Amino acid sequence: MKQLAKFAPWYAAFLGIGLTLLLFYPGYMSMDSAYQWWQARHASYDPVHPPLMSMIWHFCDQIVSGPGGMFILQIVLIWTALAAFASALKLSLWQKFLLVLLLGFWPPLFGLSLHIWKDLWTMQAFAWAVAFLVMDLKTASKKFRVLALLSLCFACVFRLNAITGVLPFVFWIAHRESDNSAARKSLLWKSSVTLVLAVLVFAFSKLPNLDSRVKENDTLWSVVTLWDASAVSLSEGKLIIPEELKDPSLSLQDLQLHFNDYTNTTIYETGKLKHGFDGPYSPEQKKALVHLAWSLPAEHSDAYFRHRFRLAELLYGWDQKGLPDGQVLMPDAVHYGDNPPVLSSPSPYRQLALSLLQSWIDTPLFAGWIYLAIAMLLAGGIFLRNKSATSGLVVTVAVSSLAYALPLALVSGSAEFRYLAWPVLACLMSLALLFCAWRPFKEQ
Repeated sequence: MKQLAKFAPWYAAFLGIGLTLLLFYPGYMSMDSAYQWWQARHASYDPVHPPLMSMIWHFCDQIVSGPGGMFILQIVLIWTALAAFASALKLSLWQKFLLVLLLGFWPPLFGLSLHIWKDLWTMQAFAWAVAFLVMDLKTASKKFRVLALLSLCFACVFRLNAITGVLPFVFWIAHRESDNSAARKSLLWKSSVTLVLAVLVFAFSKLPNLDSRVKENDTLWSVVTLWDASAVSLSEGKLIIPEELKDPSLSLQDLQLHFNDYTNTTIYETGKLKHGFDGPYSPEQKKALVHLAWSLPAEHSDAYFRHRFRLAELLYGWDQKGLPDGQVLMPDAVHYGDNPPVLSSPSPYRQLALSLLQSWIDTPLFAGWIYLAIAMLLAGGIFLRNKSATSGLVVTVAVSSLAYALPLALVSGSAEFRYLAWPVLACLMSLALLFCAWRPFKEQ
């Protein structure tokens, strides 16, 4: 009986998997998800979205046609990562069981997990990395650090901007790899190893793009720059977008009609802005885009940073009422191209659970700034009682949350809440680790 009790966190994970699939199979798809499924069905990949995710979906589609197979795999990976994390902590079996359910059913995380999104794949990859690093605290082993590093590689595969959240972890791994020699304990050695590991992780993340079925495109970031330029143009009352990147007939009225401060997508409904998603840029267009990107903060700083601050308000939840609920949860199965219709059996229990989640959207549960504020306190070590390896990992996970979330204020193209999936989970994981740091297990 005691042997069976050891699997308590895994029982919780299986319970979470079962309930999620029972209520919400085959999951929800936004336009991004629907387009990725289309790519998977046609084995033709666009770097707009992580090619590896669409490749995985291609194989899942062969087994379970539609989004169902991909949804099952996503849910299994998330819940088992939580179980692996809880299993490695110094907690009672009941505490581990409840921790898995708490994390898995935490409203923002549970609501997001119902959508097939790359952000959730990045989140679960980070979660697996933390789980392996906790195992490494319990039984110091290079294999756990290698597995953590591999998990971090996949975090970047699914979202390239995840590299900022990866850096604190690779520094931690470099720290754990240091021996008793003075050279290896030096900050210079650890920083050098961190840099090498970060480069390797980023290089690994680009490998799927080498597949011949993946289109070439190195100006995907143009959609964000043109959106920023549109905001500045409207603020200053004049078009600052270069001729190479717009239709001659584009006017301020066109921009005003389609501009939204919470997403960049609607601005392209004008059909008069030439972005990189439509195809490769000419050398002249690339040059114009680079000049535009640099000129925005340098020559139009007031309008540019006001626009970016407004995005931060919406993204981090300082103005929850200003962000449409559809930018937080998107419970739908959007149709794209020749994708077959997605059928699911209506359930009153599903509707009840969904209604409950949606009623919480404008509450502190979905306010990103609260999680980031907690992460800042944890990163500062304010609540740590001692300097232990567990305490160090608390700080590392909290710093990763901040390093991932804060740059979004400058580079994000919308205020969709899903971008904060990992920062929210990282905050909760840090709190769980903090609890264990107060009662540390024997670390190696």
